[in-house]
Amino acid sequence: MELEEMKSLWEDLSVKLDKQEKIQKEIIMEITQKKFKQKIGRIVYSELLGSIICFAAAGYFIYKFPELNNAFNQFLMVINIMLITIIPIFSLRSLWSINKINLAESSQAEVMKHFVKEKRRFWIVQKTGLYLSFLLLLTIIPPMAELAGSPPISQKPWFWWIYPAIGIVFLIFFVRFITSSYKKSLKDSESLIQTLE
Repeated sequence: MELEEMKSLWEDLSVKLDKQEKIQKEIIMEITQKKFKQKIGRIVYSELLGSIICFAAAGYFIYKFPELNNAFNQFLMVINIMLITIIPIFSLRSLWSINKINLAESSQAEVMKHFVKEKRRFWIVQKTGLYLSFLLLLTIIPPMAELAGSPPISQKPWFWWIYPAIGIVFLIFFVRFITSSYKKSLKDSESLIQTLE
């Protein structure tokens, strides 16, 4: 075998190896992107379910609004309708920003920087939603009591001790459960980004 033939064979082999390596990197990137979407998808499904429930409740409140005669209860109901429609919209929007991250669009450092920025926004929205949920827990009582008719349970003195206490305890445990689940999914997603070269 002549030197020219060996050189030509070596170049062909080198080109084939480069193509194969490029194909392998693309396959690994596709698999990693799919895993990333699955990790974020766990949060998306939970938030979508919660959003559907909130929008259904908002629809119910809008339907029942004409039955409210007290101006203060009407004001509280408007506030509650706004809360249960705006919170899910912002939450889904922040999740959409995380979910649309393309792991292959730039370097690992840039992708990580973008992910951390979007994750921070997501947690700000979640914390804001939490505080507004406590407000909703208390402001929903008077309008719902009026809708329940006479005599409303909210006129009993013990109600104002028991309902807020039980509601707040339930909300705290629910938020802790959801937050730990979200943190795990986001941590797993971050670990996937760190594995990129």
